Amino acid sequence: MRSAATRGIARPKLLLTSEERLRRTYQMAARISTPPASSLVYYLCQLAGWGAYAVLLFAMSAGRRKDGDWAILLLWCACGLVGTDLFRAYDKRRPAQSIARLIKRFAVALLLIPAAMIAVPTVMNNLYKRPAWPVLPHYIQAFVMISLWCALYFSVLQVRKRREAEMESLRLTLVAQISQFQVLRSQLNPHFLFNCLNGLRELIEEDRESAKQALTQLSQLLRYTLEADRLQTVSFRDELRAVEDYLSLERIRFEERLRLRFEIASDTFSAQVPPMLVQTLAENALKHGVAKRPAGGEVAISAHRNNGDLQITVTNTGSLSTAKGTTAVGLENARERLRLIYGEGASLTLKPMQPEQVKATVTIPFRQSQGIA
Repeated sequence: MRSAATRGIARPKLLLTSEERLRRTYQMAARISTPPASSLVYYLCQLAGWGAYAVLLFAMSAGRRKDGDWAILLLWCACGLVGTDLFRAYDKRRPAQSIARLIKRFAVALLLIPAAMIAVPTVMNNLYKRPAWPVLPHYIQAFVMISLWCALYFSVLQVRKRREAEMESLRLTLVAQISQFQVLRSQLNPHFLFNCLNGLRELIEEDRESAKQALTQLSQLLRYTLEADRLQTVSFRDELRAVEDYLSLERIRFEERLRLRFEIASDTFSAQVPPMLVQTLAENALKHGVAKRPAGGEVAISAHRNNGDLQITVTNTGSLSTAKGTTAVGLENARERLRLIYGEGASLTLKPMQPEQVKATVTIPFRQSQGIA
């Protein structure tokens, strides 16, 4: 009797793994957080709002305006539309970093845009020798209109920023949980545990002290994985200790095929890093580098401060792999976590080096932390 997968029947949602459910939720959050066609909506609202204002002016002045006044009214509304659109374009190009700066920017707009709305029709009246408009009443009218526009723009802007912040927070939480599942799957998969247990069994017969040490390292690694789940960042000292435990356990399997080298600056231990970040890079170096070479190779981890940033590099013997395994997914997930935590201030690059080396480099802002445990 064929299984459901063989018959091509889709797996029910209730049977989805926890990681799959988190991934689907994350993808949904990513779609929701991207507002569709925001520029188109803005221009439609601009045209509708200023068009309605022009219709209202025509209706209020019906029977009292002379020939040609309709052109002045259109020019009046066009000046308001262009002025507010230029203000929005400037605000998007150089966003205000605080409420105080935004208020100052609105104050300038409230002075300049009504002045332009008065100046342009006034010049047109002078050119065509038409009666001049009373400046003060029309300036007050323009000031009120631009004030309403600024209030509406400010309200929409704050709602959008608050919504984006909430969605980014949700995405960060989901990415962290997805990363936790992938790390647990990587650390606690049967192959890893079986390799450790088999190595411990051999060490017990050959070297009891080494077996005790390996068992302690396995316990520490599992404990760190569970405790790091509750934190967004940990100290680099704690992260490096977990990486050393992981590599020591893997060395039981690789023996002399795995060579390790650490070059860590002493002033980097207190830095704050996302948990399991360096471990993901070390796992990638082993799986796609050393493990594929019969003669093995070297994994080198270095860290130093560079112009206010923490730079961590993991170099391994081997060639750049294009396999889309769990580790490749882990690297993409690590990049997303870095982006959500540090924005454009962080980066993760993976590139081949000569001869037969691959180098992964992480750059994040240097921040102090007390770590865990």
